[in-house]
Amino acid sequence: MIPLRFIIIDNDPVNNLLCGLAIKDAVADADILDFTNPLKAFEYISEDKESKNRMNILLLDINLPIWSGWDFVDYFEKLDEKIKKHFKIYMLSSSIDNNDKQRAVENKNVVDYIEKPLTEQKVSSLL
Repeated sequence: MIPLRFIIIDNDPVNNLLCGLAIKDAVADADILDFTNPLKAFEYISEDKESKNRMNILLLDINLPIWSGWDFVDYFEKLDEKIKKHFKIYMLSSSIDNNDKQRAVENKNVVDYIEKPLTEQKVSSLL
């Protein structure tokens, strides 16, 4: 089985902690990274040499400082395919705006839209 890594990008550290707990409940041996700054997360992803050795599930909030989740996805699109193919992006948001949901579904780099809070059941459905 390919090792799993979850990367959480949300400016709320409490949400990141709760997401990490839900992930560990669903996948005990998952590697989890979290970022409160989307620029630092993007730098990590674009420079990470370990991504090709695992499946990376990226949980991305929409409302972030500096870059929104949509800005992040726009910059992600510019990365080399050799990097992008190792990531599955899920928008994880408390937004109930149907436009956000539709935009996520229509974006080729986004697998799906997940409403907060993240639960063990939602994590299991991603797998």
